[in-house]
Amino acid sequence: TLRRNAKEFEALEVEIPLLEAKKAELETAMSSGTLSNDELLAKSERIAKVIEEIDEKTMRWLELSELA
Repeated sequence: TLRRNAKEFEALEVEIPLLEAKKAELETAMSSGTLSNDELLAKSERIAKVIEEIDEKTMRWLELSELA
Protein backbone atom coordinates (compact mmCIF):
# COMPACT_ATOMS: atom_id res chain seq x y z
CA THR A 1 0.00 0.00 0.00
CA LEU A 2 2.85 2.38 0.78
CA ARG A 3 4.40 1.76 -2.62
CA ARG A 4 1.05 2.29 -4.36
CA ASN A 5 0.49 5.53 -2.44
CA ALA A 6 3.97 6.74 -3.40
CA LYS A 7 3.27 6.06 -7.09
CA GLU A 8 -0.09 7.81 -6.88
CA PHE A 9 1.53 10.78 -5.10
CA GLU A 10 4.19 11.04 -7.81
CA ALA A 11 1.54 10.83 -10.54
CA LEU A 12 -0.48 13.60 -8.91
CA GLU A 13 2.61 15.81 -8.77
CA VAL A 14 2.74 15.53 -12.58
CA GLU A 15 -1.01 15.66 -13.27
CA ILE A 16 -1.86 18.73 -11.17
CA PRO A 17 0.54 21.11 -12.97
CA LEU A 18 -0.69 19.80 -16.33
CA LEU A 19 -4.27 20.54 -15.32
CA GLU A 20 -3.24 23.99 -14.08
CA ALA A 21 -1.65 24.65 -17.48
CA LYS A 22 -4.83 23.51 -19.23
CA LYS A 23 -6.88 25.81 -17.00
CA ALA A 24 -4.61 28.76 -17.88
CA GLU A 25 -4.90 27.90 -21.58
CA LEU A 26 -8.70 27.84 -21.34
CA GLU A 27 -8.74 31.13 -19.42
CA THR A 28 -6.61 32.76 -22.10
CA ALA A 29 -8.86 31.48 -24.87
CA MET A 30 -11.98 32.58 -23.02
CA SER A 31 -10.67 36.10 -22.49
CA SER A 32 -9.42 36.49 -26.07
CA GLY A 33 -12.70 37.88 -27.31
CA THR A 34 -12.45 35.78 -30.47
CA LEU A 35 -14.66 32.84 -29.51
CA SER A 36 -18.18 32.30 -30.73
CA ASN A 37 -20.91 31.85 -28.14
CA ASP A 38 -20.84 28.08 -28.71
CA GLU A 39 -17.06 27.93 -28.32
CA LEU A 40 -17.21 30.08 -25.19
CA LEU A 41 -19.89 27.83 -23.69
CA ALA A 42 -17.87 24.69 -24.50
CA LYS A 43 -14.70 26.13 -22.97
CA SER A 44 -16.65 27.31 -19.94
CA GLU A 45 -17.98 23.80 -19.38
CA ARG A 46 -14.49 22.34 -19.89
CA ILE A 47 -12.84 24.75 -17.46
CA ALA A 48 -15.41 23.89 -14.79
CA LYS A 49 -14.49 20.20 -15.18
CA VAL A 50 -10.76 21.00 -15.09
CA ILE A 51 -11.17 23.04 -11.90
CA GLU A 52 -13.14 20.21 -10.31
CA GLU A 53 -10.43 17.73 -11.28
CA ILE A 54 -7.71 20.01 -9.89
CA ASP A 55 -9.60 20.28 -6.60
CA GLU A 56 -10.09 16.51 -6.35
CA LYS A 57 -6.48 15.72 -7.18
CA THR A 58 -5.18 18.40 -4.83
CA MET A 59 -7.25 17.00 -1.97
CA ARG A 60 -5.94 13.51 -2.69
CA TRP A 61 -2.37 14.88 -2.88
CA LEU A 62 -2.85 16.47 0.54
CA GLU A 63 -4.20 13.21 1.96
CA LEU A 64 -1.23 11.28 0.64
CA SER A 65 1.27 13.90 1.82
CA GLU A 66 -0.06 13.51 5.36
CA LEU A 67 0.56 9.75 5.19
CA ALA A 68 4.18 10.17 4.10
